[in-house]
Amino acid sequence: MRYLKLFSCYLRTNLKSLAIYDIDFYFAIIGMITQNLLNIIALRFMFNVVPKIKGFNFTELLLTYTLATLAFAIFRCFFINTLNIADYIHNGELDQILAKPVNPLFQLINARVDDDAWGDLLVALVLLIGVDIRLHNPWYIMLMFLFIAIFTSLIFLGIALLGNIAALFSNGLADLAETVFDFFEFSKYPLAIYSNVLKIFLVWVIPLGWVASIPQEAIAVKHEWFWLLIIPAVCLGFFLAIYQIWRLFLTKYQSTGS
Repeated sequence: MRYLKLFSCYLRTNLKSLAIYDIDFYFAIIGMITQNLLNIIALRFMFNVVPKIKGFNFTELLLTYTLATLAFAIFRCFFINTLNIADYIHNGELDQILAKPVNPLFQLINARVDDDAWGDLLVALVLLIGVDIRLHNPWYIMLMFLFIAIFTSLIFLGIALLGNIAALFSNGLADLAETVFDFFEFSKYPLAIYSNVLKIFLVWVIPLGWVASIPQEAIAVKHEWFWLLIIPAVCLGFFLAIYQIWRLFLTKYQSTGS
């Protein structure tokens, strides 16, 4: 209950901060929408040359892109501030966070929201509706994907924390958190296009295959409901494992004295 009240306070504050720069906020959303549309147009042109890639047509590949974008947009909307831990260390602000009787990760997550990521989220939701209609999926398939996306976004959060371990270990000198954007690129395409070694890596080491490719096959193709338990369990398991490692390095953190 305490954390729910704190979350409500943080959310109100963040929304007010977005409202202050309303014009910038709207332009940022338009910019992200434009970027996504250009990506889709480029994908469409590619399929004009090659009708299918590893058995996937344009609509099926677009669904993979949509699911990955949806999960990453949720990560950017609510968890983006985890990429700034190195800056918190440099400025001495991490010391202030650790001194407060509130979970440090909770504070970091809620300290700021991303303004332009809402454009990504809007595009992903519109695409999800359009692709589901085009594939003639039942209405509940979309609800299943929305439910799954909440958990698959935790994979990106786990990768961000994994990158931040380097920042904690080096007192902010090394920062690998931004690599989450590079890993996102892997999640936008089906596992079928990757080599067997890379498939194993993307399923069992850094589980990006669970972001879009596996949910697409399990839910959109096979309509198997038990994946609503398996996929969230895998996402939570990966995040909690990385979180425990992150907490361990956090206890070893030494202040920069800033």
